[in-house]
Amino acid sequence: MGEENLSMLRYYKRHVIQLKKMLNELKPEVTDLRPLAQIQDYLINRVVDTEGKISKQQVLRKSLKSELRKKGSTKEQSAKIKEQIASCDAKVSGYKFLLYVWRCFGDGIANKYVSKWNLKRLFYAHDSAEMKQAPGHLGGKKGIRSEMHLMHEALSHNVPALLCDLTNIIRHGDVCLLGASDPFVIEVKSSTNRNKRIERQMLAIRTIHEYLENDVGNVGGFPDMQRQALPIKERHYNSVINHVAVEAVNGRPSRISPEEGLFYIGVPTQDGADYDELFEGIEEPIVFMLNHEKTEQLWGNYYPFTLSLLEPETLYAFLNGEIFLLVIISQSSLRLRANAADFDLNVVMANNVGFELFNRDSSFNNEVPYVVSEHFLGRLAFEFLSLEWFFEFERLMINDVEEQIKRDCKNA
Repeated sequence: MGEENLSMLRYYKRHVIQLKKMLNELKPEVTDLRPLAQIQDYLINRVVDTEGKISKQQVLRKSLKSELRKKGSTKEQSAKIKEQIASCDAKVSGYKFLLYVWRCFGDGIANKYVSKWNLKRLFYAHDSAEMKQAPGHLGGKKGIRSEMHLMHEALSHNVPALLCDLTNIIRHGDVCLLGASDPFVIEVKSSTNRNKRIERQMLAIRTIHEYLENDVGNVGGFPDMQRQALPIKERHYNSVINHVAVEAVNGRPSRISPEEGLFYIGVPTQDGADYDELFEGIEEPIVFMLNHEKTEQLWGNYYPFTLSLLEPETLYAFLNGEIFLLVIISQSSLRLRANAADFDLNVVMANNVGFELFNRDSSFNNEVPYVVSEHFLGRLAFEFLSLEWFFEFERLMINDVEEQIKRDCKNA
């Protein structure tokens, strides 16, 4: 690891620790919104500073590429320039990861005030199942002053508000109001001029607001999509993943199984762990590597790890790759649990299908499966959910669906 990267990591750690402390201290039930303003101001500084570093490296890279194209350079000179270009690329990659991390703290803010389920639609395009494009650079953005003014104006009137560009998950609008159970996004325009792009943005926001208000709407590319409350409260093992993470930070590999077929593993990366021992007895494992999703910036709109990992030092160790965290689910245990709930289960794990459930009690065609998406299956791992809860949830949801079908057929 080069000295420049070590310097970046020291810079990175100090701010991660501070932001985690500020995030932990946010209390949505408290009317004093100054901490919400302070953490956003801190995040804005971090994002703009990191964007500036990226721009400098990109300018330097362009200059080096121009130098490389000049005639008359020796092989030694060309090799040195190529090394410098590679160094620029590595730094840009590191800084882009930092931007992602800063916005993960913004995701933490949003999830502290509003349910993850109610935030979900803001991550996707309003008219398809595709993720909406991620935000561009904050620094130098036209209208940023107007957005910040609106955000602070809302806070001054005791309405929690968040700049959307400080998050990875809120990809519609400029300012998100967080004072109600549903988020309310606002598009801030510095002029009265309208064009097709602005009209599309406003249409998307209207469509999402109508869906959230009415619990039904034409969103995500699906006509009349319905939003339903969870039939039973989620049960999770967040305390367990924190325990194995702290053990790993302290140099102790550990494995805990809070339920049959569900395993949490924490491993310090510097010490050689006995993986054969850690995986011993796990039949047909489905392995979820939390570090991979974090490093590859694929966490998406799962509940953010900036909230799940409670201690600042533990969060930093995870971000910095000092510990590995894994969640493992046994396929054989899944089938046994499915059987106990009167399902037959087929594990797929391809083409966005996690697995299929065949309802043996179905009064319709029990050869037609109910599909559990890979994304929803991922919630079991990345949100540390109970397998027992999951099958209770699926049984209630499928029963409700089939009862609704019966009513619709009767009234047809």
